[in-house]
Amino acid sequence: MVVLQVIDPQTKKTYEINGVEEEGYIPSTEWKKIVLQEGTGLMVYDPFYYNTSVAKSSISYSDPYKGKLYYRGYDMETLSENSNFLDVSFLLIHGSLPSKQESEVWKDLIMSHTYLHEDILAQLRRFRYNAHPMGIMIATLAALMAFHPEANPSLRGADLYEKSKESCNKQIFRILGKVPTIAACAYRMRVGRPFNSPDSTGTMSFTGNFLAMLDRLSEPLYIPDERLSRLLDKVFIVLADDGMNCATSMLRHVASSKVDPYTAISAAAAAHYGPRISGVSDAVIGMLSEIQDSSPSSVRSFLDRCKSENRRLQGFGHLNYKAYDPRARVLKGVAKEVAELLGRDVLLDKAFELERQVLEDVHYTSRGVYPNIDLYLSLIWRMMGFPSDFAPVLSAVPRTAGWLAHWKEGLTDPYAKIWRPRQIYKGEEKRDYVALEKRQPPPHGEPSLDYPETRQNRRRLLCYQHNNKE
Repeated sequence: MVVLQVIDPQTKKTYEINGVEEEGYIPSTEWKKIVLQEGTGLMVYDPFYYNTSVAKSSISYSDPYKGKLYYRGYDMETLSENSNFLDVSFLLIHGSLPSKQESEVWKDLIMSHTYLHEDILAQLRRFRYNAHPMGIMIATLAALMAFHPEANPSLRGADLYEKSKESCNKQIFRILGKVPTIAACAYRMRVGRPFNSPDSTGTMSFTGNFLAMLDRLSEPLYIPDERLSRLLDKVFIVLADDGMNCATSMLRHVASSKVDPYTAISAAAAAHYGPRISGVSDAVIGMLSEIQDSSPSSVRSFLDRCKSENRRLQGFGHLNYKAYDPRARVLKGVAKEVAELLGRDVLLDKAFELERQVLEDVHYTSRGVYPNIDLYLSLIWRMMGFPSDFAPVLSAVPRTAGWLAHWKEGLTDPYAKIWRPRQIYKGEEKRDYVALEKRQPPPHGEPSLDYPETRQNRRRLLCYQHNNKE
């Protein structure tokens, strides 16, 4: 325990603020001891949560200055080389790597929950032909809640999952098993092909089954290339968890209301869909396309232009890492192997040369700007032949393991309450109600009610205007 003494210069009053030295934090409620003139306690203002810890977690940890990421204490890079995605999922959710028997049972349980209800498949087919794959995934995840009323705490009691470990496990098996099937259906919708059923032989890996659902045409038995399945498995391990990011904190926030896990996972997926996350892949590809070629002179010219325009390099720099992003280190190797299997992309050579020059440029290294996960992940998806709008779906499939780990951890938190952030009110003070006929235009002007009009709507408006004149 550490005690800070804060002195109010106006009242000369001294406040003792207690912090937890061993864990490096001060409970935000401690600042409420400092009472303002209005009689309210002092609040902490951190609008983007950049220096606010909202939960205690044992799931993953990143070392920003050494450029390392750990899952439950294990180096993620070591896991990507030696383990597989399902075993890493077990690790994240249950806290330890599985034994040989546990690994086999775990895989069987998840792979036996890959099939979707026929009514869910019917709903998937009703989406418009041009629906975004991520929109399809989010909506279908949320719809699963309606198919499993026994899994809904709003219907079965708020303490459903605290009382029944079996029920908690059941939802984990279901969600981990069904998410790749939903993603594959969204992809097949995207490319105009019928849905494929999951593997029924029990012989395919998690990623092998996923690739088969994506790519099978009329073959009676389609078995994806094992090398490609293994590379995708490594990518999935890299993407499995990323600490308390935007989507994970959204999951924790929504789950604090004791909502069912399907709704919570769909909320996390919705946050993951936002352009500040899902749009980075397109931004990286667009940036690399601007560079004339992979020659040192072309890349140097591009970097000079970025510096003069104070322009951000897409795929470089990260809030969590002030050194080389360990995920980018793994994915760089994967990108090389994918290029050998499926053909090299000219943008990959540009990325290699761009990275080399950035790492030799003190302008960037002194600012902690190093390659991040998006630089090579974007190129991997591109070289694998996936459309750019499918990238967030591909990332959400493995990230579901991390989301489920955080959902389960939140259930066991003895101090868990509903999340309720505070706000600093900046609006109008008390105002008297004014009858409609006496109201005057506000001093800052009328609010805009403009909206984009279609030609069809203009025809209708013209009709109303003509009739009103008569």
